[in-house]
Amino acid sequence: MADVKIYKAFPTTICQFDYHPSTEDYKNMTTGFPESEQFYSYRNTSHGPHQTVDDLHQLPAFTKLTEKVYEVSKHYVDKLHYEYENLEITSMWGNKLDEGGCHPPHNHSNNFLSGVYYLKASSDTSPIQFFDPRAQANVMRPRNKPNWDNTTMIQFDSVQGTGYVFPSWLTHWVPPSKDERISISWNIILRGNYGEPNTLQNAHI
Repeated sequence: MADVKIYKAFPTTICQFDYHPSTEDYKNMTTGFPESEQFYSYRNTSHGPHQTVDDLHQLPAFTKLTEKVYEVSKHYVDKLHYEYENLEITSMWGNKLDEGGCHPPHNHSNNFLSGVYYLKASSDTSPIQFFDPRAQANVMRPRNKPNWDNTTMIQFDSVQGTGYVFPSWLTHWVPPSKDERISISWNIILRGNYGEPNTLQNAHI
C-alpha cells in the first residue's frame, strides 16, 4: 500500500442538536402559528415561506429555545477556537411552508452563524439542502458515488425537535414540501475583535 497522507482542508462545519420542549413550552411556541396576525406579518408569498416578525428571541414563549441556541452556538465557536467577547442573536423568526411551498436559495448576510429548528415536521416535509461554497469544485465533476468527500450538495431531513447551526455565508434552500412545515430560524453575530491588529483590515464589532 502506498505511503499516503490525506489532509482535509477548508472544512465547512454544520452542527446538529436536539431540543424537545415540554408540552406547555411547545404549546406556547406554537400559539399563533398560523392564526395570529402578529406572526405572518413579515412576508407572505404564494409559493415561498410565510415568515413572522424577527424578534421571537425577545418573547417569553421562546426563552428556553433561545437559551438552547446560545448553548449550541457557544459550543460551535469554542470547538473551532474562535476568540470573541460574547454571542448575540440579531434576529429570530418563524417560517411556515404550506404544501408545495419552497424557500429559494439564499444565505444570511451580515451575520456569522445562522440556524434552523423544526417546530413542526413530518416524513413528508422537505429537508434543508446546502450547496458546496467552492465555485471551482464544479469546473470538472467526474462521475462518482456521492459521499461526504465528493458531493456538491448535502441535505439534512427536517425532523421535529432537531436543529442545525451553520455559517451564515453557506448557501442553502428548501425544495417544495409535501406537507406543512414550521421552523424557527435565527442569526448570530460574534462580538469582539476581527482581523489581526495594525493590519488596516481589523475591526471591533
